[in-house]
Amino acid sequence: MTKSRNIALAGALITLATLFYAVTVVRMRETEDRRHLSDPLAHSAPAEPASPRP
Repeated sequence: MTKSRNIALAGALITLATLFYAVTVVRMRETEDRRHLSDPLAHSAPAEPASPRP
């Protein structure tokens, strides 16, 4: 009885961890999408540095 309870608890913890991971990934994607809507150049290359003065 204890072994089956431990297996059930392990299954529940794995399921919960997987659910938290999936929610985190989805939230990160949504945040990145919103960031690109507000700033289309969010991941563009930085501007060229000014040439040094002679």
